[in-house]
Amino acid sequence: MKIAKAFAPAHISGIFIIDIRKDSALSGSTGCGICLENGAVTTVQPSDETIIRINGKICEGATTLSAVKSLTSKPVSIDTTLDIPVGCGFAASGAGALSAVLALNEALSLDLSLKDLARAAHCAEVTNRTGLGDVTGMTFGGIVIRKKAGAPFIGVIDKIPCSDTKISWVSFSEISTKSVLTDELKKKSINRAGNTKLKELLKKPTLENLFHQSRGFATDIGLMSSKVKDAIEAVEAKGGLASQAMLGDTVFAINDNGALSEFGEVHESRINLAGAHLL
Repeated sequence: MKIAKAFAPAHISGIFIIDIRKDSALSGSTGCGICLENGAVTTVQPSDETIIRINGKICEGATTLSAVKSLTSKPVSIDTTLDIPVGCGFAASGAGALSAVLALNEALSLDLSLKDLARAAHCAEVTNRTGLGDVTGMTFGGIVIRKKAGAPFIGVIDKIPCSDTKISWVSFSEISTKSVLTDELKKKSINRAGNTKLKELLKKPTLENLFHQSRGFATDIGLMSSKVKDAIEAVEAKGGLASQAMLGDTVFAINDNGALSEFGEVHESRINLAGAHLL
């Protein structure tokens, strides 16, 4: 019996524009986000029945289950460990699905390419409305600009050159990604703001400008809670840069200089440059 393990980084979306089509492989979002060294580690092995555990608890894992079932009918045991919060803007479902299919491919010797595996995870995310462009970001690592929507290697990407800069964050509560992505008024507001801010980012593709444009995007779409607004302003008052993680009630920052500690438990992770991979 072969046991395999894989990692996929968390992905924080700073800006996104929704682009849904009939074909889920051509659907997704354009925009830009940051991958973190924190994320999902998933172990897969053959089993008598397919069971998904997240942090030790059996759960439905709809996105991971969809991705796995699109690649095999064989029963497997899937154990995912997350060191990121769920529903807070870190693309936990995408990281879980992508790490699962990478490990699945190795455990069952499916001999599929990264393009095939990432496509399965991406399509599962789009179908379940748990994310749109996160799998593309975490496939490549670093700071990925998605210029054309679609699954990894189908859509068009660019990257902002970066080092493994430290990102800090505080999470307040969850936001349902599905509730936002299925609300037509919110979608119009998101796409209007997203198009404007992405154009500005492309004029100057730097980490600092991503924070500036992301902050403006978060303000424009009106999903910012008072806690998030206060925390962003506190970081800026101390000379740092901060914005809201999409889609979550979470503030992420660079050089926060202790400002976030006033608002809750502060977590830190460096930017992941490698993308998803086997362990």
